[in-house]
Amino acid sequence: MLLTLAVLAVLEVATLGTLLVNLATAHHRAVTQTMGPVHGAVYLCVAVIVLLAPGFRPRDRLLGCLPVVGGLLALHGERRIR
Repeated sequence: MLLTLAVLAVLEVATLGTLLVNLATAHHRAVTQTMGPVHGAVYLCVAVIVLLAPGFRPRDRLLGCLPVVGGLLALHGERRIR
């Protein structure tokens, strides 16, 4: 479960980066229409994993619901315990 969370957390940051680079440069509508929903879906997956997976402290569960960096923060907090 931690590997899945790690991949999704990095993917969440990457999709936001893609959206921001597109906004700052070409602003192609197709990129926005594609990556916006992908970013939202990845964020929801990260939040669901952090909320439902066993082994996370309540603090890490709350941090995991923060957009963009929540998954990385929750993962860091969980790995620090081990």
